[in-house]
Amino acid sequence: MDAKVRQEIETAIQALDEALGGLINFTMTLRPTLRNEIMQICGHHLEKARQARDRLEALLQDPGS
Repeated sequence: MDAKVRQEIETAIQALDEALGGLINFTMTLRPTLRNEIMQICGHHLEKARQARDRLEALLQDPGS
């Protein structure tokens, strides 16, 4: 994997980390009932974003890169 691709993947991982962290921190400021409702609606999307982040991280860890 060339340096530019590696840098783009690292940037994407950082962006996903910050976005997911920001969303979680925001929901923690809400009333528990509202937080639960939002998590029920968005939980699937948050999980897919986390999985995408994990796949990108795995690309960086791949010894064949």
